[in-house]
Amino acid sequence: MLKKKLFIINTSDFPDNVILSHANYAKEVGFEPVFVFPSRLSSINYIKFYNRYEYIRLNFNFNNSSYLNYFLSIAKLTFYISYIFFFKPNAKHFLAIDFPGTISCVFLKLSGKLIHSLINDNFSARYNIPYSIFIVLSFFESLTYRIISNSCIFPDKTRYKLIKFFSLKNIFFINNILSDTKIKYVGNKKKNLIVMFCGLLIPSRGLELLLDIIKLTTKNIEFLLVGEGDKDIINSLKINKRIKYISYVSRHKNLKLMSTVDINFAFYSPKILINQFAIPQKIYDSIMIGCPLFINSEVKMSKKLLKLNFCFTEKYFDIFSISKKLNELVKNKDQLRKISKSIIANSRNYINRNKLEISVLNFYKRIFEL
Repeated sequence: MLKKKLFIINTSDFPDNVILSHANYAKEVGFEPVFVFPSRLSSINYIKFYNRYEYIRLNFNFNNSSYLNYFLSIAKLTFYISYIFFFKPNAKHFLAIDFPGTISCVFLKLSGKLIHSLINDNFSARYNIPYSIFIVLSFFESLTYRIISNSCIFPDKTRYKLIKFFSLKNIFFINNILSDTKIKYVGNKKKNLIVMFCGLLIPSRGLELLLDIIKLTTKNIEFLLVGEGDKDIINSLKINKRIKYISYVSRHKNLKLMSTVDINFAFYSPKILINQFAIPQKIYDSIMIGCPLFINSEVKMSKKLLKLNFCFTEKYFDIFSISKKLNELVKNKDQLRKISKSIIANSRNYINRNKLEISVLNFYKRIFEL
């Protein structure tokens, strides 16, 4: 008997740990996940991160360097997805990642395929654009999910409200909380302070502030960058002696690194709407292992985390207050130890892993039976 395959449509082979986690849950209920993605012009080879899964590499480069190239790349993605799967009888279930993945399945929907959208990133809210353009894009985004998607997964209700022009079918709210880990926070025992930036390394996630922060902080404060992103800014930063850069690593390795730093820096520029509603995996990972957090106050989830004594907060562009706090922490690490103890003592009240796993497994069991 042929296994039911779940084709995961994405615009990149970048090993997003949330998507890989969904693939793992789908496999647990009986699906055989198959990743489908094009190449990227400047990406490194991430295939080693897919060794548990089958994958299909599409024969073109996805280029988002301009609006025109982005539009043409989505058109190419739609063509390839339609050509490969439209008449394929054993291709019924598709997990489309975000708006580009979903719209590329438009013709598959016409042929009776089942399209399930995993909406980690609201397309209309991810850019610094005028509000009038955001309204137009969010209307079109909502309409796309309404027409194409048989079900939609959002990480939080706030993300759904951002594009709620149309009532979508079969909505599920599943947080970006991945499988549990036995790794626990031990911290940095030395006198220096190590501040970690991890995940997608781009200017709007705090890197644009880093050189100014370095100028305003003492020399025994060091910065660890772990991940991939804007190569120009990464290359300009890593030449600084106080910055160490490590390219993309597995989630396990990332957690090991996180467990040995002093604090995890999670800043998201409020100029981009979706950043105000950020629900990042690295914050959940910090809470899971007990690593102290530094979050900008414009991120809405920071308010609850601050009340729980899980983090420090400052405004995103207030580099003087950010630097002052880091200078205080290197002199007195007891503040960090208190934060870590608070996280370890109360993390189960914030992250209900049993409830999450039941929700995500029930979702994949439900679509497996369709």
